[in-house]
Amino acid sequence: MNKVPKVSVLIPLYNSAPFLVETLNSFLQQTFQDFELILLDDASCDDTEKLILQVKDPRISYYKNEKNLGISASRNKLMDLAKGEYLAISDHDDRSHPLRLEKQVHFLDEHPDVSVVGCATELFCSTKGKNFWKKLKNAFINLGWVWVHPDFPSLEDAWHGCPVMHSSAMIRKADFERFHLRYNPDYSPAEDYGLWTEALLHGLKLANLREVLFFYNLHGNNFSLVRKDAMRIADQKVKEVIRQNLGLNNAKRYPYWKVILHKLRLKWLLR
Repeated sequence: MNKVPKVSVLIPLYNSAPFLVETLNSFLQQTFQDFELILLDDASCDDTEKLILQVKDPRISYYKNEKNLGISASRNKLMDLAKGEYLAISDHDDRSHPLRLEKQVHFLDEHPDVSVVGCATELFCSTKGKNFWKKLKNAFINLGWVWVHPDFPSLEDAWHGCPVMHSSAMIRKADFERFHLRYNPDYSPAEDYGLWTEALLHGLKLANLREVLFFYNLHGNNFSLVRKDAMRIADQKVKEVIRQNLGLNNAKRYPYWKVILHKLRLKWLLR
């Protein structure tokens, strides 16, 4: 009988070829090795499948949707496929620090009252600028900007913005199964914001490690940037749920520039 892994790493894929090798390597080089790596291809039309089949590692399980289901349905399918006690989330274009799984597993083992743990996230840009302005933009992004969140975010914190960097998160699967928590397609592409809000509304505890254990690739073609209008609408839907539950009857929508000022800082300022 195959041993059940401690962690299931869940990565949805769609036309992931430009980033996939670096993302996979960041998990295959983890200090914590007791995991399965589940990849779900949402009907890509590039070389994603070809690249995956070239990687030989028994911990990798590859699945492919016959037709494009969208990000929320794909994330839910990944959760259903997972066997691990903990679920480590990642997107196809980001990278994890070699100690990420080890430190998040240790935290959840030591804090059984916590259902989700994220971490501080450093921004980087993997693309090379072809002109002066793109080079300047890439240099600015690669200065060492870090996205931080409250240690133990509340629903009030969620009103100010998504309380956990989604692709840095590790979830205690049993807690989400207990309340049948899944990604709601009505909130896509802010499905993560909706999920954390539902978790808080069910009384689950969220946490964030202050250490940088995750690297977010701000390459310019990120799903959240390409679909800015849809993201803004979804964000407003989630905030309306939070507003009603907090009784903020006359509250205006929290401006995004305040979110950025509150959460973004240079890495050397964290010390």
